[in-house]
Amino acid sequence: MCPKTAESSGATATTRGEGKDLPIPPNVHVSTHPVLSHKITILRSSSTLPSAFRSVLREVTYHLGYEATSGLTTRKVDITVPKGKDQLEATGTKLRERVAMIPIMRSGLGMVDSMLELLPNAGIHHIGMYKKEGSIPVQYYNRLPRKCESDVAYILDPMIATGTTTMSVIGILKKVCACVCMCV
Repeated sequence: MCPKTAESSGATATTRGEGKDLPIPPNVHVSTHPVLSHKITILRSSSTLPSAFRSVLREVTYHLGYEATSGLTTRKVDITVPKGKDQLEATGTKLRERVAMIPIMRSGLGMVDSMLELLPNAGIHHIGMYKKEGSIPVQYYNRLPRKCESDVAYILDPMIATGTTTMSVIGILKKVCACVCMCV
């Protein structure tokens, strides 16, 4: 769905996981923006205060969300625009896809407000996962819809390390519907 790949964005074609380099799939876009890199370093630092963490997480989410939504499509719509005291007919665009956000509780909740600034009409569905070190992710809460009502689902989780929790959520979403999943 994302038009850029790790290779075309200039990112390294591997990532760290389980102590070894793993190839980045061709449909994954890794942002190499220098400001995002700087802000992610702030998020990762153990010296970052909680208030600064929340503030920077909002900024990072907004900008990553902007990049992640670049693959959405639009349709033309007729609109009326003001011109002085008159009104003119014009053509505008609206998003074609129905969008959902799936924050992985609790860390993903801090990303919802920034994504809602971009996609105020998106549905929000929660899932809770936990993982003990060295174990597989365990689902403890699920408020995903029983019937798929979205074309695209954005999984929100700032705590991606090995990706196993995110992959588990994608597996759960695939059972509910065949929507495209994107991680922010």
